[in-house]
Amino acid sequence: MALLDVVIILAGWFGVSLTGALAPGPLSAACVMQASRRGRIYGFLPMVGHAIVELGIIAAIILTLESIAFDNVTTALLIGFGGVVVILFGLIALRDYRIRPPDDDDNEDESKAASSAIEATAQGAIVSILSPYFIIWWFGIGLASIQTLMLEIQIAGAALFLVGALVYLVHISTDFIFGAALSVGTDRAVKVSAPGSVNWINVAIGVFQLLLGIWFVWQSLELVLLV
Repeated sequence: MALLDVVIILAGWFGVSLTGALAPGPLSAACVMQASRRGRIYGFLPMVGHAIVELGIIAAIILTLESIAFDNVTTALLIGFGGVVVILFGLIALRDYRIRPPDDDDNEDESKAASSAIEATAQGAIVSILSPYFIIWWFGIGLASIQTLMLEIQIAGAALFLVGALVYLVHISTDFIFGAALSVGTDRAVKVSAPGSVNWINVAIGVFQLLLGIWFVWQSLELVLLV
């Protein structure tokens, strides 16, 4: 297969990946919430946690190249549990409904900064694993797309891992680009707001997550009723 063919295939995969990255959901909310609370760097960290989770998923798909299917009951449980988690994160966002004043201590304790960074990264991983949309996207779109990619490129052995790395990097590039835009935009919006005023970004994110979580729970109940 010519190099141009591989580039075209990966470009198509980039477009497919955008359908997941640009969809508003718990991960986008985590980026906005962290950026509004701690700044643009922390707003980007949930995407790092998300990328770690996706590394495991893509590696598993490439190594097994097997399809995985869930029955209605299992799908309903995953979506319902994920919906509850989304609701909880919505409540956390609503709890920080005011703009916090800047920290006067420029020499923030290193252990506190490290703890906050780990928390932000872990939040990205947690909402990824437990997000119903994330699960639906990967088992409905991502898994089949990667299988098709590997079959079209037709590379085996050691080269398979090189192709897998390209597939992974192309995919997470969409997440990182979108995450950076969210973080920078949120950070700038908060900086021009007066401390103590209503943080409308967090309020909107909180309400959105509550509605999204309730919708996921409702969808899970409908699946159970179909059984």
